Amino acid sequence: MPLLITLLMVGVAGAISKLVLVRLEAVQATHFEELSDAYLDGLSTALLPAMIRRDAWEAFDALDRSRLRYQAVGALRVLVVLPDGSVLAASDPLRHPLGAAAPPEAAPAPLHLEPNAATTWIHRAVSEGGVPVGRIAAEVDVTALAIERRATLLALVGVNAALTLLFALLGWLLVRRMLHPVLRLSERLGQAAEGRLQPIAEADMPPADTEEGRAYRRYNAAAAAIAEREALLTRLAEEERRALVGRYASAMAHEVNNPLGGLFNAVRMIQRHGDDPERRQRAASLLERGLTGIHNVVRASLILWRGEADARPVSAADIDDLRMLIESEARRRELLLDWRHEMEGGFPAPAQMVRQVALNLLLNACAASPPGGRVTLRATVAAGALTLEVSDEGPGLPAEARGLLLDGQGAQVPRAGGLGLWTVARLVRELGARVQLTGPPGSRIIIRIPDAERGTPRLAA
Repeated sequence: MPLLITLLMVGVAGAISKLVLVRLEAVQATHFEELSDAYLDGLSTALLPAMIRRDAWEAFDALDRSRLRYQAVGALRVLVVLPDGSVLAASDPLRHPLGAAAPPEAAPAPLHLEPNAATTWIHRAVSEGGVPVGRIAAEVDVTALAIERRATLLALVGVNAALTLLFALLGWLLVRRMLHPVLRLSERLGQAAEGRLQPIAEADMPPADTEEGRAYRRYNAAAAAIAEREALLTRLAEEERRALVGRYASAMAHEVNNPLGGLFNAVRMIQRHGDDPERRQRAASLLERGLTGIHNVVRASLILWRGEADARPVSAADIDDLRMLIESEARRRELLLDWRHEMEGGFPAPAQMVRQVALNLLLNACAASPPGGRVTLRATVAAGALTLEVSDEGPGLPAEARGLLLDGQGAQVPRAGGLGLWTVARLVRELGARVQLTGPPGSRIIIRIPDAERGTPRLAA
């Protein structure tokens, strides 16, 4: 702001100085013209008889008498020139002798004062009864006018420079006074980078009816609001942490509980048919796969929280294990299980994640199907993708469940039940899979999992 004031004052001072100098030059020209007219009028009156008679001695006498009378004019040379251009008389006869031609600089010309000129020529034509009898040319010293202009310019520069510095200093003091609250608030905000905003003590507060007082009180209000918001965010973060722990515990309990039905079924089979080697072997195999599933769930959870990767690809055996785990639930609910898969070897997708997706969908299908209904699983590999299709004959997925599966980005743990579908939505999002839903009647869920090794881009749902 002081710099702007200085620049403004320099511009104003330059304009004022230019205006004053132009006006001074105009006044000087006017005064000089009036003085020249008075001088030439008197001189032409004295020289007119001599010019008519072409009497050089009388002209010299008139010039000598005018030298003392018009000394203030400052005439350096005066020439009396006849109509034929010859000199009749001159104030310096040695330089301009009688009958010599008038010099070129004494030729008639309009009066013009050059700003830096030391001398100038003035002219007057002399006539009698309308008949020209000659002219008078005089070289006049105008250095006094130039000195006056130079003194005026220096005075203007000095005064304007003093005023500019004075106004710049006043502007600096005024701006510093105006910006004092801002500078103080800026200092407080700078300290906030090291911690919280520190409110201004009430003892340091200006009166409330001043701008500074209002600004400080608004800053204190903002500091209090930010402190309150930080405390609220801290509480929310703690609640979110607790909710995350609860959600993780619920998911773990849900995923561990899924294989337990098959394990209990295997235990009952051993209890009832322990003497049958085939059934005993089958039950032992089921127990092993169920415990392996629980082990994989725990291992997958550890991998998730430790940031490790489960690189084992899913295989046909992983899909067959799911049938052993789901058969007890299907029999308990008197359901028909239609199981088909066309997998040969493995598919490059995390086995544990694929198993959890399929198992949760199958358990939900069993829960939704009426007694005597059919639950179907199809697993195929084609075009670089693993397709899992689970269908049932229930009433169809509610709108909340459909949104949970299709809108994977916004999937949240449902408030009442549906933890299995939330798990599916989370895993589908991590696998970059595509979900398709049809029904009612019934529901048909198709999930296409891309080849992780090929880097197949995620398909939009």
